[in-house]
Amino acid sequence: MARPGRCLIVRSNRRCARRVIRAASCLTAILAPTVPGHASDWDPFPDTPVLSDYGSVGLIQTPTARLAPEGTLSFTTSRVGVYNRHNAMFTLTPRIEAVLRYSITRNIPFGPVAFSGDTPQTDRGFDLKLLLVKEGRIRPALAVGLRDFIGTGGFQGEYVIASKTAGPVDLSFGMGWGSLGTRGHIGNPLRVLSSRFDTRDGFSGLGGELGTAYFRGPKVAFFGGVRYDTPIDGLTAIAEYDPNNYQSEPLGNRFRVRAPVNFGVSYAVKPWLQIGANYQRGNRLGLRISLLSNVGTLPTMPKIDPPAPPLRAADESLPATTAPAPESAPKTIEGIGPEAAAPPEEPGKVIERALLEQGSVLIKANLQPRHATFYVAQGRYRNVSTGLGRIGRVAFNNLPSTVGSVEVVFVENGMQTMSVMLYRGQFAGAVTGVNGSTDELWARSVFSQAEPGYGASQFEGAAAETKPRLFYGVRPALRTTIGRPEAFLLYQFWVKLNLMMELKPGLIASSSIGYNVSNNFSQIKNGSDSSLPRVRSDIAEYLKNGRTAVTHLQGDYNFGIAPGLYGHVYGGLLEEMFGGVGGEILYRPYDSRLALGVDLNWAKQRNFEGFFGFKSYSIITGHATASYDFRAPDIRMTVRAGRYLAGDWGATFDVSRTFPSGVRVGGFFTRTNVSAAEFGEGSFDKGIYLRLPFDALFNRHTRGGTGVNWRPLIRDGGQQLLIRNPLLESVDAMTLDSFQRTWPDIGD
Repeated sequence: MARPGRCLIVRSNRRCARRVIRAASCLTAILAPTVPGHASDWDPFPDTPVLSDYGSVGLIQTPTARLAPEGTLSFTTSRVGVYNRHNAMFTLTPRIEAVLRYSITRNIPFGPVAFSGDTPQTDRGFDLKLLLVKEGRIRPALAVGLRDFIGTGGFQGEYVIASKTAGPVDLSFGMGWGSLGTRGHIGNPLRVLSSRFDTRDGFSGLGGELGTAYFRGPKVAFFGGVRYDTPIDGLTAIAEYDPNNYQSEPLGNRFRVRAPVNFGVSYAVKPWLQIGANYQRGNRLGLRISLLSNVGTLPTMPKIDPPAPPLRAADESLPATTAPAPESAPKTIEGIGPEAAAPPEEPGKVIERALLEQGSVLIKANLQPRHATFYVAQGRYRNVSTGLGRIGRVAFNNLPSTVGSVEVVFVENGMQTMSVMLYRGQFAGAVTGVNGSTDELWARSVFSQAEPGYGASQFEGAAAETKPRLFYGVRPALRTTIGRPEAFLLYQFWVKLNLMMELKPGLIASSSIGYNVSNNFSQIKNGSDSSLPRVRSDIAEYLKNGRTAVTHLQGDYNFGIAPGLYGHVYGGLLEEMFGGVGGEILYRPYDSRLALGVDLNWAKQRNFEGFFGFKSYSIITGHATASYDFRAPDIRMTVRAGRYLAGDWGATFDVSRTFPSGVRVGGFFTRTNVSAAEFGEGSFDKGIYLRLPFDALFNRHTRGGTGVNWRPLIRDGGQQLLIRNPLLESVDAMTLDSFQRTWPDIGD
């Protein structure tokens, strides 16, 4: 007869399995589109990494010195004992791994019943691993890492770990501090540097701050393990020695440990799906599911856009509509005849129509016997050189052979950014591969800064007309908030109607209206306790009362001031929480990696209902911005300094990396003159974000994309006004570096 306690454990594990499967299904729905079925030859993980319960590449509870391939993004959910852990891991560079984690302790409530009901305690954590030495023929790989080093630090630990491969076996051995050193095998070896390493201070109750206890404490522990890749493809056996004695767990928990050794298996069902089962502490069953993708090398969906037109020979480049009529053509006198002859079509119209088919809008053109200038808005190709190549094909195909050069002036949101001069001979050689190459074309092409405005033009396209043009779209949308006391996940599914009217190039009116479909925001009970003006922390009220709302309704005008100097003014309902007016100026030469800008805004807080009412709070806010792009490995560093929405003064530091696939990953933090105590839980504003290009997901080329922003907490200090289509993003693609990086694709 089964014991009641054992039955309870079995039922608990069944519930665990069901929840893990449900979570995996949701993540699969999000991640699956990034692994197109047609790309069966795409292997994002030549050596499949094994992920630990903490989301890092490791064994079961312990890390190893291994990192997943650069660009790997994974989601891992695990359960053992009272802990559920949900992890997102990203390999930022071949030597840097970062993990964001939510740890749920099911036997401890979030707070009093009146505050959080039966919601269990949730803790946010952040890990970092740095590969110091790569593995050699004899030397092992060596890495150092920090676990849960930002936040309340409940699971904080540090380690140094070495790993060495021997055939199908991967051995790891290391030393741990903090939660990875509670077995205390030896004294802290770092005490020889300073007596301060003998003591380990905790974190403050505010959380969110950097600790001061790294690699400190009187004792450290050894740990290690082995990974064995079995002859069964995808199946890995794991064993490890656990350095945690589980007697100093967060929130006063203490757990019985029968054995300090954990055993388990991991199975790669697909390159993007792993499942794992293990037996820990000699008395607990653990389960894990991981979803992986390599966003740095995402294949794109097959495209159904029109192919590139074949490049005609120079003597075939006259448009058919302007060719002389053959002698045998029927003659007409004063309209008398079988049919009145149609007048020749204007060459500009022919080129405008051909460019539109290739995803570019011809705004104006100046056609001369030997040279032509086109003002073009290229809106289809994320790869700017591919877009230029399509424009060049259309231009030389439809211009007389006497036209030996074409200048393409790129127009972004109504602003002339840069120009490229193409010469017929070198362009034909690069595109056809006959008597030329892309290197020769690069050497002969002329890149320059575009002058504001339009020069002399003999043709104006439909886009230059003053008649307004209306664009609209309807799409589903999802917004979430994670880790609140009322529930771990609060969500809303809604449908958004997006409207945009272009009054003339650069002058746009736009709006977005969201209609609620389903949400659980009614569970929100707890309001803000902020001592600062509640510019963001009243998010719960906006979510509850603005489930159907006008998210924005505004006008924007973009214009060039001088070569490389741009302006942008805007006004209206600027975002869900604020309306107002403002403007920005940006200096970004086409051949510089440095961009300098400034913005100034008057903002007034909107009502919770999300329509046209306002509250009494208003503020003057603005920032000076400096941004610099490092060519390798495509890292951008940005600093914004100024006054924030709550009236505080300070600076925001942002670092991001863009991968060849177009995926951009970054993080930021803000420090202002608001103290950690006044800021509240979290201590200071910080977050991470992911930008994913639609080009990888859709069957048509597009320069658009979507993104996910994550903040551990939404507080009021360090909050910026949302500026839609900021100048830096508007002109970002049209730089010399962008063309140089993608130039080999000009013939695509």
